[in-house]
Amino acid sequence: MGNVFTKNIGWKIASIVIAFFIWFAIVRVEDPYMTKEFKNIPVKVLNETIITSKNQYINFIEGESVDVTLGGNRRTIESLKNDDIRATVDMQYLSFTDTLVIEIDTDYDSVKVVRKKPYNMRISRENVKAEIRSIVYEFVGSPKESYIHLDPIITPNKIEIEGPESKVKQVTKVLVTLGIDGATSDVISVGKVRLLDDDGNVVDNVEKRNDEVKYQVPIRKLKEVNLIVKTTGTLPPGYKLVGTEVIPNKITLIGTEKEIDKINNVTIDIPLNNVNADVNKEIDLSNVLPEGVSRYQDSNIVNVKLKINKVQEKEVAILTHDISIERLPENYNVSIVNTEDIKIKFSGIQEDLAKISIASLNPKINLNNLEEGRHEVALTLTYPRNVELITEIPKVIIELTKQEPGDVTETLQNSAGNQNPQDNVGETLLDEE
Repeated sequence: MGNVFTKNIGWKIASIVIAFFIWFAIVRVEDPYMTKEFKNIPVKVLNETIITSKNQYINFIEGESVDVTLGGNRRTIESLKNDDIRATVDMQYLSFTDTLVIEIDTDYDSVKVVRKKPYNMRISRENVKAEIRSIVYEFVGSPKESYIHLDPIITPNKIEIEGPESKVKQVTKVLVTLGIDGATSDVISVGKVRLLDDDGNVVDNVEKRNDEVKYQVPIRKLKEVNLIVKTTGTLPPGYKLVGTEVIPNKITLIGTEKEIDKINNVTIDIPLNNVNADVNKEIDLSNVLPEGVSRYQDSNIVNVKLKINKVQEKEVAILTHDISIERLPENYNVSIVNTEDIKIKFSGIQEDLAKISIASLNPKINLNNLEEGRHEVALTLTYPRNVELITEIPKVIIELTKQEPGDVTETLQNSAGNQNPQDNVGETLLDEE
């Protein structure tokens, strides 16, 4: 039996060696060695708390990702993907120069690292700083025409930020954007918080306690209205209201749409009881306007002025020759029977009474449709509307007589004056400004 294994042993060993080389050659031909580059493999940091527990922040200068060239048989290399390659650094091996060797590993022992770039990770360390910053805001868009926004309510209005000291210093504005385009009522929404530098760029590597905040923007409507003075009560006897004024006479109101739409004008009530002199009074519109409505951009105080004058009297005597005749019937003569002066009395303020004269009163009588005989005719007068006639409407007694053939028409006896009877147009009332 032993002779079988040992017989021609040299040839047998040679055959085995030859067979191995043949197998190796076949394998080399079918699955040859190759290399392949894998780019941007992320480098995982192990034991990072060794640094962060000291309240320090890690700034990665180089080596957050690595390009790796791996070598191995074709089948294995071609089956590899970036996710199959593990790149790590371990902070417990951090050198005094703040560098770490990047380790590359796969699930295949036959795969070897041919090249890696960069070879090391370089970092710097910086103290971590936390600060509380106030939130500022900016509006996007505008409310609808005739509407405005008021200052918003932001919750919370301050947030805590934390990061490398140098990065925190770069943050000059903690900003939230508030959208109000076309709004007609309060806007309630949520806005994202952004950390910006002086140039308006976002500062990275700084953490925020809140990524979003709630906000409410009050939206109010504007409306211009007239101010109207309304007097109540009555002045004491002998006094008269001759003018009212409010300064300003128009104001712009601000309030909710519901309340503003109810208002067309603003009326200010001023009592006249016991008033015997001019009034110059400040009125607080807060006591006049409904709740939630106020004057826009100005004080609620306006000024009301009332002009009060003492009533006086004036007596005027009208002579018969001052009276004009209207509508004297054709072929008639007229004469005034009562020859005494007609005394009438007016009341009013001095300014208006001064305008009254015989010429302005223009006293006249209208004889239209009267027949022969005596008649009592009311005298018509013209005087300012603000003046009151306090005596009875005066009357005169006239007598109409028919003309005899060949008579010349008489206008008035007893010095009543001359008037063409057909030139006068009758008037029934006498008011003029």
